[in-house]
Amino acid sequence: MNADSAPIRILVAATYPSLRAGLRAMLDSSPLLSVVGELGHAPERGEVDFSAVDVLVADVPDESSLRGHLKMAQAAVFLASDPATFAVLRGQPSPPRALLLQGASSDELVAAVLAVAAGLVVMDPAVAAAWDNFGAGGAGEAHPAPASPLTAREQAVLGLVALGLPNKTIALRLSISEHTVKFHVGAILGKLGAASRTEAVTLAVRSGLLPL
Repeated sequence: MNADSAPIRILVAATYPSLRAGLRAMLDSSPLLSVVGELGHAPERGEVDFSAVDVLVADVPDESSLRGHLKMAQAAVFLASDPATFAVLRGQPSPPRALLLQGASSDELVAAVLAVAAGLVVMDPAVAAAWDNFGAGGAGEAHPAPASPLTAREQAVLGLVALGLPNKTIALRLSISEHTVKFHVGAILGKLGAASRTEAVTLAVRSGLLPL
């Protein structure tokens, strides 16, 4: 998304009006995003025109709420108070989505939306740490989570690095300084044990941090 592109259109869903207002305020802090609607519940099919929405941002207090939103097959950012809420996603295909915990900062939420809009999968480090225990009844084959999960901001930066964009362009897209981009790239290389940007992208794809 460049400076001349239309903002990413967001639909906010949360049970309580105060929570919807809080999410809207966080998302409206970025000129790259535009909240175009709100919902107080998981929508029924056909109730919402998702062709007018790019990313769903939904607070999911329980598994039932999460399942309701999943029916829409929408690129989404989900927020939950407990990582176990996301257990139902274990072993399912991963369309562009972010799994965050309540309490995520405004910067983290905005970065997650940008990453999802770019076709990426983002996972809060606490969710990634718990992911190995998810499954039906906690059983099933273990699939280790990355040893050093990236933050939402690092995921967003890595996704743009994967597109071959230089630091200056990444800085413009994420509305951060070029110095901050360099800092995040350095952190990504260190966490992934990569010697170059290309190697970082390769390792991220192999570990599931970036979609093929």
